Amino acid sequence: MKKIAILLFVCAGITGAANAQIQFSAGPGAGFNYAVHTSSDDETISRFGVLLTSQFDIQFSRLLGLLVWVDFYSGMSAGQNVEGLSGEYQISYLHLSPTLKFCLPGSPFYLFGGPGAGFRTKGRMKVSYEGLSMEEDIPDMNIRFDARFGAGYDIFLSKKITLSPFVAFNAGLNNVAADTDWKIHALQAGLVLRYNAF
Repeated sequence: MKKIAILLFVCAGITGAANAQIQFSAGPGAGFNYAVHTSSDDETISRFGVLLTSQFDIQFSRLLGLLVWVDFYSGMSAGQNVEGLSGEYQISYLHLSPTLKFCLPGSPFYLFGGPGAGFRTKGRMKVSYEGLSMEEDIPDMNIRFDARFGAGYDIFLSKKITLSPFVAFNAGLNNVAADTDWKIHALQAGLVLRYNAF
């Protein structure tokens, strides 16, 4: 009986979404990316960087939509200095994240969550010791998989323009490179300006 009730609920939701007019909006955004690097030796390093993003909002109903984020992260960098030996890692990603959008009833607030994948655009390491330095690519970097959760607020400037401030947390699910225990998590905040196509 419980399974039948769940099935009826899902079917009703799909039917309601199908009967509703689908709305689509998209636009660019910007903000900051606060990256936190963790490793097996319990050392934590954090860095600020720039976040450039594009947001595609497909609204199926007043309560449910799909947000697709296309992000560029910079500042996923870390530095260490131990007894004259310093190391600096500069990492950036092009990131794709489809997330479900849950709108709070009667409110412009919304919550979102879903998976993401980041593809390296830069991965360099520079090691310096007593005036000598060496720079090279970080070997065997992985595609970055993460879980993205956050909240936003839609400000309707007109029928066609929406301003949407947001905050998000990206939990890194895998290691930055092969044969390492090195993950990156990120806290993000920014503004998106969307054009409502229909």
